[in-house]
Amino acid sequence: MTVGQALAAKRGERGLTIEQVEASTRIRADHLRALEADQLDRLPAPVYAKGYLRTYATYLGLDAEELVAGLPRNGRAPNLALGMEKTERRPRFVLTTPAIAAAGLVLLAGAFTGYAWRQVTADQRAAVVFASPSVVTGAQVTAAASPAIQVRPIVVGVRVTDSVWINAVVDGTPQYGDSGRTLTAGSIVYFTGVDVKITSGKASATFITIDGRSVGAMGAGVATREFSSQTSP
Repeated sequence: MTVGQALAAKRGERGLTIEQVEASTRIRADHLRALEADQLDRLPAPVYAKGYLRTYATYLGLDAEELVAGLPRNGRAPNLALGMEKTERRPRFVLTTPAIAAAGLVLLAGAFTGYAWRQVTADQRAAVVFASPSVVTGAQVTAAASPAIQVRPIVVGVRVTDSVWINAVVDGTPQYGDSGRTLTAGSIVYFTGVDVKITSGKASATFITIDGRSVGAMGAGVATREFSSQTSP
């Protein structure tokens, strides 16, 4: 079973539609379909694949790191069927002096191309920051310039055991406008971003998870807590 098949199977098991997952994780539906189809080349950039996959897998309750480890390096799903490979027999040929010289030039050109590609890839990695899957801001690009900082989105789950008013701000954007929203007892909502701020009118009845890990109730009375990828447990 490929990574995409595992995602699709778990989503079907939970009875979720792509649109429901899109609303909860804030990952575009076409990107979710690309993950389930193992078509990583349809994503905006290869570096987004891991961030999207971690968020989607965590939301479904799967082992995100195990699935990330199964991602292919070339952007295509691995063929897990054994014994299906065909061995192509090529005719033997005799190396001559011109052939050896030509082969040397090809190897030299390939080595130079590989070096240039590694340099370009390294520059791209230094410039790309995982953020909300929309726009990379100037502040995020500045943070990406430092190789010691790795920013990735987190999934913050909010579960209420009573009727609770909450407000949420994800990466500076209010999710319920200025008035917030009242959740009924038993409701669970998810927010995905680099920085997630939650305000609860009844903190003792508001329980938080980060990437599927429980951090308990928010406290007592009215409380505001902020969660980010750098401070998450």
